[in-house]
Amino acid sequence: PHGGSTPPQRIRSVSPTYAMMEATRCQGRVTISGDVYQIDGKEVVLMGGNYVVKAQPYYPPLEVVRSNAQSMFQGAQNMAYVPPPASNGAARPVVPCVRLGAMMEAALKEKGTTVDESFKTTLEGVVKTFQEEGVYVFLDMHQDACATTNGGEGYPWWATADFQQRAGCKLEQCCCCCCFSRWCCECWPDSCRTPYITTPVYPLQPFFCLCNCLARQFGLDIQTYDQDPVPWEPYSVGSEGNPAWMNVGNASMRRNNADSQWSRLLTTAQVQNTARRIYASKHNDADRAIFFDPFVSLVKYLCSVWEKYDNVIAVELMNEPPIAGLPDICYVLTVWSKILAFQADVMAELEKDATVPKSPIAIANFTSTVEGESWFIKLLTCCPCSGTPREAKKIFDSFAQQNRLILSFHFYSPPATGSFEEVIQLAKKNAIKLGGIPIFLSEYFENGAQLMADKLAVAVNQGANAVTYWQYVDRDYTQQDGWYIYTEEVQALGGVVSNAGIINTPGWDVYKTTVADGTFWGAYITGAGGGRQNVLELVPATNVSASLPVPWPKNYTSLHHGLKCDPESSDCAKDAKEAKDL
Repeated sequence: PHGGSTPPQRIRSVSPTYAMMEATRCQGRVTISGDVYQIDGKEVVLMGGNYVVKAQPYYPPLEVVRSNAQSMFQGAQNMAYVPPPASNGAARPVVPCVRLGAMMEAALKEKGTTVDESFKTTLEGVVKTFQEEGVYVFLDMHQDACATTNGGEGYPWWATADFQQRAGCKLEQCCCCCCFSRWCCECWPDSCRTPYITTPVYPLQPFFCLCNCLARQFGLDIQTYDQDPVPWEPYSVGSEGNPAWMNVGNASMRRNNADSQWSRLLTTAQVQNTARRIYASKHNDADRAIFFDPFVSLVKYLCSVWEKYDNVIAVELMNEPPIAGLPDICYVLTVWSKILAFQADVMAELEKDATVPKSPIAIANFTSTVEGESWFIKLLTCCPCSGTPREAKKIFDSFAQQNRLILSFHFYSPPATGSFEEVIQLAKKNAIKLGGIPIFLSEYFENGAQLMADKLAVAVNQGANAVTYWQYVDRDYTQQDGWYIYTEEVQALGGVVSNAGIINTPGWDVYKTTVADGTFWGAYITGAGGGRQNVLELVPATNVSASLPVPWPKNYTSLHHGLKCDPESSDCAKDAKEAKDL
């Protein structure tokens, strides 16, 4: 299996009844026409779930993928829901789809632009399996909180390590002046440098000038595991262990990247500094070589996957791009335009290379929000310097005219202050500004399969013709509510870490040996829990009542991410008691 991880043998047989469904499968490529999706010139509706494994082996075994694909297809066939007709009155069939993770850290294990061959084999095997079972695919270059070296996943650790080697004085974090961007006093300790990675020298910390005690008032403080004598050493760059596994093997990281805790990663100095470098990476020679060119290389490869497999719909460049540059307010007020500019930079590179297949591209903005969905987003988009940059607009217009541009967005509260329906309508308005392109509601979360199914119907009724909930998980295979697997011994000891980030020491002591020997499977980090299967078959025929705005949890801010907590998980009951005790 890809990544050196050996999953348990939980394989099920394929039902022969699925062979009878071949005649009813939609066949052919999904294309874009204006703001709608079509197959062979007929409008379709795309419904499904995310399919993202946040650590090695990055994908389940193919027999599990096949069984899941068959279940998705059958669910789309069996659902009672009938989408509104096309503008010409024609019926629109529901086509099952997934938003499939294709992470840079998985594809580029070594520094450089060469995509790993084992990754190619695994990814294309998964895509082909979905193709054979009639399921369509959005390829999602997924990341949350940037990289493993600060507790997240997505971007390779060697890129952030290189940023650290070239880091300037930490005063550059709060000043637009370039005088501090260089390191010219070798007698100063390394701790005076801007942090991009987490080590004992550069501990995970709130953004510069925000002390931990103040961050605690908003639930953004950084916590450590009291059983570790040097909390930030295990799996850090330069220590023993693979830095690609720091997000799973460092107990203090697990305190901060658990499902209801990981918002605090987004406001760390490490994420704020890394994201700022990434968004401008095309325009710095060293950053271009270490990050931008490898990123573009992966996009080009994913475009070739689109060309090879006609069930691939588009390549999505960014998942929930984090805010960047705090505490430099001057920069923060331009971050909306910086994120768009980075994606336009990537797309411009694709257009320069005539050999790159003309795949549709999905773009997103700060944490995959849309203009107008909260006062904070309005603040980020109201300044003259915060709109779509002129050169980026030219690139977007070109792709829109070629029917190759999609607006991807999410619904979580926070950051949204309006209702589910209101955010979808705002996304449609944003899409019109971008040239009348289709929208893709690529993530939302509800506590339960039926509620997830209800929202699929609401989204399509509101005009979102492609929708994927967060997220599809084969709970029969993993025996968990996410794409992560524990050994029987770890399960018997009560698991590893709770939703609230409380380390279960007996379980942790066993689990960490599986990280040390590379046999761990998947990861319960950054919102990986709460997954569901068999959702499509539950989409109702009747209209679902209108949604109300979702109240934010106490002390949450616009910088937090909405919770993903499954009330049926044993962790949630445990969390309630832990929160009360704390």
